Amino acid sequence: MKNLLITGWVPEYMLAPHRNYFNITSPDEKKENFSMDEVKKIINGNDAIFTYSAFPFRKELVDFAGSIKIAANNGVGYDNIDAPYCTKKGIFVLNTPKSVCEPTAEFSIALTLAITRGVFMYDRDLRKKRKCVSVQFFDRDIILMGKTLGILGYGRIGQAVGRKARGLGLKVIYYDPVRRTPEQEMEQGVAYADFEELIKTADVISCHMPYTPENRHIINIETFRKMKRTAYFVNVARGPIMCEKDLVEALETGLIRGAATDVFEFEPDVSKELAAIENVIITPHIASMAMEVRRNMVDEIIGGMKDIFEGMRPPNVVNKELWEPLETPVGFPENTQPD
Repeated sequence: MKNLLITGWVPEYMLAPHRNYFNITSPDEKKENFSMDEVKKIINGNDAIFTYSAFPFRKELVDFAGSIKIAANNGVGYDNIDAPYCTKKGIFVLNTPKSVCEPTAEFSIALTLAITRGVFMYDRDLRKKRKCVSVQFFDRDIILMGKTLGILGYGRIGQAVGRKARGLGLKVIYYDPVRRTPEQEMEQGVAYADFEELIKTADVISCHMPYTPENRHIINIETFRKMKRTAYFVNVARGPIMCEKDLVEALETGLIRGAATDVFEFEPDVSKELAAIENVIITPHIASMAMEVRRNMVDEIIGGMKDIFEGMRPPNVVNKELWEPLETPVGFPENTQPD
């Protein structure tokens, strides 16, 4: 049997189907997460590590853990894992692109509907007043039918958002470093726009880019100034893609009409300035937070580990070059939330 170290608590019913293949070490529910010091004490002798809560698996720990052959993160993102160094050391990196795709896209649409129709603001107001009083000509919200949704990052999640948005009657445009073919765009009912055009024309901008050094603060005060004053910004990708201070300024000064974000620049912390603004919805990085999704994520990771140990390439291996050279993936890699 192979030895698997999991840095966070996982319900036993999710692990039970895999115990015939792995000896599993993990914290109990009360402890919830192992510390770095605890992991260092027990990591040697394990064949794989499965990280939770953005537990860092970087050079220091990689060098310390000589027996590890696979490092996996519980989420589609893996920026808590030093993937280039793992590749250099011959360690496979896994994530969960399949399990989180539709749930994250669904949550993005939920945030879009909630902020554009004022759901959270009405809820907060009614809880305080406890009386149904409406202003007949209150100019804040919009309907989505006929509006333009601009998708930044047209990978799996971005495409899933596009499919759902078209069902709401939205026109969908997208920006991605690699443009789809005319046939693909026609089939998917989307149109390509460069970054500047998308920012200037979309009524709702939905961010699904990975976090890379090049994308850090790509959404900043100058970007917000180019958006429509009636535009909304939605982010379920990565916090540092946007400058949080600039988002606060854009909302406070009316550069945009509203925003909704599930991710933050300095997670786990959220600035008090952002939290104090009414026309923003903030959620605690939980786009994939449903037990059925979490179980699928566990199965996707541990199933991928089994494939590797049995000599098969799983679809969720990040550093495919350890297997053999493959064609460059189309568009942004799916590196959007550790969830």
